[in-house]
Amino acid sequence: MDNEETMLPPDMLLFIQTPVAQPLVNGRNTALAGSVALALVLFAVLRWVALSSTLAGMIALTTLGLNLTVVLMRFNAHASTPLAVNMNHPFMDDVPMGDARVMVRMADGRWIDPGMHRVRTAPEELLGGHNLVQDTEDYPILGHFSAKSENGGTLTRHLALINQAIALRDAVNAVPDPIEDAREREAMETGLLDRSWLEDEAEVEVESPLVSFFRAKD
Repeated sequence: MDNEETMLPPDMLLFIQTPVAQPLVNGRNTALAGSVALALVLFAVLRWVALSSTLAGMIALTTLGLNLTVVLMRFNAHASTPLAVNMNHPFMDDVPMGDARVMVRMADGRWIDPGMHRVRTAPEELLGGHNLVQDTEDYPILGHFSAKSENGGTLTRHLALINQAIALRDAVNAVPDPIEDAREREAMETGLLDRSWLEDEAEVEVESPLVSFFRAKD
């Protein structure tokens, strides 16, 4: 494997390091401090009700361990998001000075450009887990994205953040949204069908504004 493919370019930053992700970091730090404070209070209360220091300490430490596990698991679900953006991306909260870029990390550690389309996952029968594919009609495969160990909630969260990053990248780069284009084409086709049906009628007293628009284009 090319070592350069496993290293981010110097202008790219991991999602968890971006300003938009700092509330997650601050929330983790607050939760960790709260867990320690709770354990100390619990120890003091148990000692006050005449339990031995050893027993009180064991209960307090067990409670602290459970709280820390929950806090870190929740944080890691965001911190492990295999997403990176450059300094021009809206996640950086700065005025963009050029094109925004997005990169996604595959299961083997490679960083790739996901391309112009949104992405989704598809089951990988041979290696297990999921492939990352472009969300188009033929679903071209970008690579092996996740292993079996990743749960559905974490995978869904990762995809949501990646697709949001792609949409914001395209907004900065003034790239037309393919979803919006598809909706416009659908509306146009519906309008053309309506016009054909109305023109077949022998008498039409009132034309819709959409029909008038298309007639003016003829």
